Amino acid sequence: MPVDKSTPQLNASSYLDGKEDTGLSDEEIEVRLAIADYVIRRVAATPNGQQIFEALLPRFENKYPHHKLLSLYLTSPGHIDPNSSAR
Repeated sequence: MPVDKSTPQLNASSYLDGKEDTGLSDEEIEVRLAIADYVIRRVAATPNGQQIFEALLPRFENKYPHHKLLSLYLTSPGHIDPNSSAR
């Protein structure tokens, strides 16, 4: 699953510090976070989660704790949504 290069690459720490203009409204950011949360819960510890992890890995190489969190959220069975019907 390749990373969509047309999507703005958000730097959360810069955004939260008010240093980065992402071009996204607060509503767009809220919706993206909701989508991410939904997807993470359904792909954790699945082949799709591994594929997403591998696609995003270059973005977080040599960044701690980012790399560890990426691995935790996408490859760890502890983040599986037991109510997910996507399995």
